Amino acid sequence: MTGTLLERPWTAEGLGWLRVPGDVAARFRERGLWRDTSVLHDLFRVGAGRPDDPAITVFGARDGSVTTMRYAELAFHVRRFAAALTALGVRRGDRVAFQLPNWWEVPALTLACCWTGAVAVPLLPTLRALELERMLRVARAQVCVVVDTWEGYECVAALEEIAGRLPWLRHAVVHGDRVPSWAVDFRGHFLHTPHEERYPPPRLPAGDDLDRVCMLLFTSGTTGERKAVLHTENTLFAGTGAGGSPVERGWDDGEVFSTPHPITSQTGLLYCVWGPLLAGGTGVYQDVWTPEHYLELLSAASVTQTFLAPYFVQPLLDEQRRRPRSFPSLRFVMTGGAPVEADLVREIRERIGVPARSCWGMTEVGMGFRTREDDPGDRAASSDGAPIPGLDVRLPPEPGGGGVRRLQVRGASLAVGFWEPGSGRPFHETWRHDDGWLDTGDLVREDGRGGIRFVGRASRRIGSTFMIPVAEVEQEIKRHSGVREVVLVPYRDESGHESSCAVVVAAGERCPTLEELVGILVERGMTPWYLPTRLLEVSPELPRNENGKIRYERLEAMIVESASSPDERRS
Repeated sequence: MTGTLLERPWTAEGLGWLRVPGDVAARFRERGLWRDTSVLHDLFRVGAGRPDDPAITVFGARDGSVTTMRYAELAFHVRRFAAALTALGVRRGDRVAFQLPNWWEVPALTLACCWTGAVAVPLLPTLRALELERMLRVARAQVCVVVDTWEGYECVAALEEIAGRLPWLRHAVVHGDRVPSWAVDFRGHFLHTPHEERYPPPRLPAGDDLDRVCMLLFTSGTTGERKAVLHTENTLFAGTGAGGSPVERGWDDGEVFSTPHPITSQTGLLYCVWGPLLAGGTGVYQDVWTPEHYLELLSAASVTQTFLAPYFVQPLLDEQRRRPRSFPSLRFVMTGGAPVEADLVREIRERIGVPARSCWGMTEVGMGFRTREDDPGDRAASSDGAPIPGLDVRLPPEPGGGGVRRLQVRGASLAVGFWEPGSGRPFHETWRHDDGWLDTGDLVREDGRGGIRFVGRASRRIGSTFMIPVAEVEQEIKRHSGVREVVLVPYRDESGHESSCAVVVAAGERCPTLEELVGILVERGMTPWYLPTRLLEVSPELPRNENGKIRYERLEAMIVESASSPDERRS
């Protein structure tokens, strides 16, 4: 196949050629890692057998309400939404973008796209006009659904501003009380009109349909560049670990999942949409993150497992310390996306009363590694777990890395392709490149038990001849009582040598000096070239994106800005 998807028009024909080779797909099916039935079959099976079981529970910040969507209700709305898309002229391969909070309409729209053969393009509710336009342009979306106003931001005004510059956009759909005349009223069109009477949905996708692109996801872009990633139903299925046993994948029938992450992100999508449907269980979330309400929801909804990045865990623990609650159904707290420290693992056990489980994943792979329920309770403090079923791993040594290795993966959960819009780099078709192996860009150590421990991003590699193990140095610095948060960020000194700057959020009124931190590291026996040579204090917290991931490109800019005053306080 010549050319790239990036150079092709976004058409059903253009997407049709993007397939995993037949022998690879057959092998995945033989191993039970892929299947011939859709997640829609799971929805309708449970909807018929247990119609009153909760599929979704959502806490609404606007009015403090708790909405429970039962399986029969969700099945009804998915059918109606699929017909509503057909009424708008949506066909196989069209892109349907939606920028909505954590509401039940998100999974309903996602599943409706799967049913009609459209490509779902979930977008984070925190995106502003500039990024929204870029993503809609990359997707060439024919339909875009937004909420009228959210968290003080006029989403509909942003869409109105950019719509005229998007020639592919046929329909702007607005969910809310203020729907302009130029837009489609979501409630009127999707909720209250029985389109299914005129446009019966097609048969449920099955067989090879599940190997077609069904979703376009954007990575979080913490290093400054977002990727556009293409998944199929089967790669998403494998990305939940569904092909493994309950112990291997970490969930069983009837599981109740929760997360504070946006369910329009890959993390939230797999954990609180795909996972619950495959388990015949429940997805629990809130539309605005508040630790106190999240704890109440964990208890009231009988949540059995929750996933939170470390950034979300600490305020949850602080709130639990302030007013303890009990969680009789909760089995464990899953955390990942950043180094999981021993102190955090211990405090989760002390405050929440359940073990911590750690994991590693990425948008292109899904849930790649996880610690298992039969692992020792403290393993999360030293490991990110073993690969999920169907994920192959190779770990070539990193030159000058002192035991650090580069993480490369291949398997059933890998996206079928991705590209970096605007970079000039070609489209990456997974199974036509290096026999399906993907260099994740992550650096790890082997944990001695068949698993890995995340060390850092290769893009965050610091050093010239020798590499600094970034995560390990950060963990040592964070042991200082005066440090609440710290990250190492590379910079070039006057001689052009790459060194590290410790970017610190102080735990109190006074931030430790560089000399203090270096002195402690030396006392602990830290290798000399690992030591930071500069310190920058930021306040009140590190800049982060909507998933709690640190925005390193912003920190690099702050270091450049503060070059004339290395110890300057930044906010």
